Amino acid sequence: MRRPINPFRILILGYLGMVLLGALLLYLPSSSKGISFIDSLFTATSATCVTGLIVKNTATDFTLSGKLIILALIQIGGLGYMTLSTAFLFLLGRRVSLQTRLLMKESINYLSYENLRRFAFTILKVTVVMEGLGALLLFLYFFKGMPLREALLQGIFHAVSAFCNAGFSTFSNNLLNYSKDFFVPLVVSTLFVAGGLGFVVISDLYKTYVKRENRRMLLHSRIVLSTTLFLILAGTLFIALLEWNRSLAGYQVSHKVLISYFQAVTPRTAGFSLTNISLFNPITLILLLCLMFIGASPGGTGGGIKTTTISLLFIQARSFLRGRDETIAFHHRIPSQLSLRAFTIFLLSFLWVLTSTLLILILEKGNGGILRTLFEVTSAFGTVGLSMGSKLVPNLSASADFSIWGKLIIILTMLAGKAGTLSLGAALVRREREVYQYPTGRVSIG
Repeated sequence: MRRPINPFRILILGYLGMVLLGALLLYLPSSSKGISFIDSLFTATSATCVTGLIVKNTATDFTLSGKLIILALIQIGGLGYMTLSTAFLFLLGRRVSLQTRLLMKESINYLSYENLRRFAFTILKVTVVMEGLGALLLFLYFFKGMPLREALLQGIFHAVSAFCNAGFSTFSNNLLNYSKDFFVPLVVSTLFVAGGLGFVVISDLYKTYVKRENRRMLLHSRIVLSTTLFLILAGTLFIALLEWNRSLAGYQVSHKVLISYFQAVTPRTAGFSLTNISLFNPITLILLLCLMFIGASPGGTGGGIKTTTISLLFIQARSFLRGRDETIAFHHRIPSQLSLRAFTIFLLSFLWVLTSTLLILILEKGNGGILRTLFEVTSAFGTVGLSMGSKLVPNLSASADFSIWGKLIIILTMLAGKAGTLSLGAALVRREREVYQYPTGRVSIG
């Protein structure tokens, strides 16, 4: 008898294959201006995992072909290679096997096996529309002060990078030059917020409020939207209060509000920045750490433990404190298996970030500092791309100061954040069926 297929293992091997291929292409003399293989591997991983951490300046250290390779890796990583391959097979009229459907469902966190063909095309259509509109708007804006070819490249690159929540920029200092401009930050933030919501939510909103096919939104969509709105509002308010007369002291009131909003939504795995976050209050940096750890929503282009995971944990805690035996959200009962899954994701993710931080501190002999190292690891795990910056080279991430071993840990952390700790655990641990039950035991807790 054949062994059952492990979709998680195949997905992770697929991402590893994409990373290695991308690293080899970026290592070519025609792609970069003389970089080491570890740096090309780091860049390929960061692009495929739509993270945005950089150890080489994207604007100056890579040629046009290198930038196009990075852009292709971002697009494949953002949508998922299984989504692209499945949609391509459907387009050719080929039958898609059950194994392929299983892989696609796991790669995009789809809720069921039904209508996968239609949903694959929905993902492509949403992506083309959002990235196309964003590229057009940015191109028209950049064309005012740039040559046609450069404006077109900048518009397309930033639109794809934003919607895929990658955080890569072909400007040396990211978007710092647009901190006193409203158009570029609002277009970019709209793209990465939409990408972070997830294709399930976008499709549900369209069916409910545009086509009027559904009476009400899915429970999943309501949890995602309410959690996202809360995190955006709370994050904006806290950043404004903590940085108003500190790092934002030199800006006008309208620009202070804009930067506070942008820096509250970009830790949700986008990675773009309008200001130097290394100047932020340590309390603000801890807030950004929490937002990066939570990340985006399932089925989207972002990483992190996801908004639904943190929501279910709080909903379960509230239900327990109220003495309820069941977890209730929006008048729906949440299965105990989902609550256990949320707790497992949170615990495994926390342990990964903590262990990776300790290993880097040991290997680098604490040179980066605890907060700087923890911030870098959390950013890598959340596939965010925000960094407190290199102490040695301007406009690079703190990872640029790490040794080869430190960079390798960040690379593994980006892969774990992209695949998900639960998927990684399911790929590595052999699942067993219980054929008998153990007696019930009691343990004192709290």
